[in-house]
Amino acid sequence: MDEHEETLDQSPNDLFLTAVIFESSLGLLALLLGWALGPDPRAMIPDGGFENLRTIGSGLAYGCAAAVPMLLVIALIRKIPWEPVRELERLSDDGMIRTLLSLGRAELVVISLCAGVGEELLFRGWLLPWLANIGGGDASPSPVEWGAALIGSSIAFGMVHPITRLYVVLAAAMGLYFGALLLWTENLLIPIAAHAAYDAVQLLSPGFKRNESDDANEA
Repeated sequence: MDEHEETLDQSPNDLFLTAVIFESSLGLLALLLGWALGPDPRAMIPDGGFENLRTIGSGLAYGCAAAVPMLLVIALIRKIPWEPVRELERLSDDGMIRTLLSLGRAELVVISLCAGVGEELLFRGWLLPWLANIGGGDASPSPVEWGAALIGSSIAFGMVHPITRLYVVLAAAMGLYFGALLLWTENLLIPIAAHAAYDAVQLLSPGFKRNESDDANEA
């Protein structure tokens, strides 16, 4: 084991707790920023009253369905014989990723849910409208301002996923997609559900884990 692997050597339980706490803290950060600077990241989440149960249910369902195009695109990208793509495929050899993938299904689903809620509250619920309202006073943001905010928040989303260069680009593209879902539907539950569903399918998919035959083919 080299020094790099030692620094990432965590037990599955420790890694699970770290992931849940980190992703949840992003949501708390969004709430704090919304309270201190505005806008409130909960503004585009339907209230939990009985009269909104249908809106909540449809938002979650549409969000899960919205994950399908992303999963199809990523599946196609993974078939491209290109070194940056192969580099992504080799991520499961990383000590931390390997430990993550050793977690149980329920734990991976919990991490996916925490990531969907935490990251979407921060980047789509707070950062996107905050950027759109910079310098706008009481006036509603123009389409150009919303477009610039969508691009800026998506770039920021990509930059906080510095796993590989291609991963940053793909994450930024997903940020554009999630942000477009929010602007189109004005329901933050939809990108939250899409994000969580995408992560869960990727982590639970057998294709996400490289097997011995993959290693033999690369040898």
